[in-house]
Amino acid sequence: MNWDQSTWDSGFWDQPSDYFNPPKPSNNRTKMKRTNYYPSRIGDQVNWLDNYSVKLPIHGPTLGVAAGDVTASVNDAKYGNYVLGTWLSAVRNFSPSTTDAVDDVLTGEGAANVVLPTFVTPALPAGVTAVPPGVLTRIFALIAKMKLSSNYTDAIGTDLGIIGSEATEKALPKFSADLVQGAGCQCVKLTFSKYGHMGVYIEGKRGTGIWELLGIDTESPYMDERPLLVAGQPEVREYRMRFWDKGTPNGDWTDVVKVTVSP
Repeated sequence: MNWDQSTWDSGFWDQPSDYFNPPKPSNNRTKMKRTNYYPSRIGDQVNWLDNYSVKLPIHGPTLGVAAGDVTASVNDAKYGNYVLGTWLSAVRNFSPSTTDAVDDVLTGEGAANVVLPTFVTPALPAGVTAVPPGVLTRIFALIAKMKLSSNYTDAIGTDLGIIGSEATEKALPKFSADLVQGAGCQCVKLTFSKYGHMGVYIEGKRGTGIWELLGIDTESPYMDERPLLVAGQPEVREYRMRFWDKGTPNGDWTDVVKVTVSP
């Protein structure tokens, strides 16, 4: 069943889903990585599951998937399609009537007893059966296994919808240095982007001094509030950053940014 083909949904199928995505494998040689192949929009997830259920019987045997595993995974996809599509749509359509019923019970008028609305679960499509929890977990695990097959090709992956688009991986943090007036002298505000890393490792140098660690920061900005080396005398400060993850600085240093701090 193909969803999100008209305007009846009032934007519901355009909403992002909270359901998890497959991990993003990285390519260290090219600094490129694949984005998630499983869509973020609910309507696109329904369509992705529909395509997967149609294409797996075609490509599964080529990739060494046993017939029973193909059947089970197709049923997983169709059941997930039903829950995200038919069932969830019915639940959302039923929800306003529950609000009306609560208002009627609490503040309504009339002599007759209130009859609460009853939700009727839509029937499963023919041939689809309910499954244990973990539909996406099982599907993603099978996809990872299929990608290890010697018969796997990008053409097959594209047809199954299991190849994400290429996304450039940032090799360096990005930051700017701005002067702000402090209580006793000027301070430097370092505004940075860590691009999904845990934090940044910040070093600084003043005058003819050596590079020294200023801090490890996980949230932008970082404030350099050190007093001047010589009170009343302007000084040049230099800054550089690299990524920091799990207790270890990594990656290359950024270009050096210089700022003159005055009294």
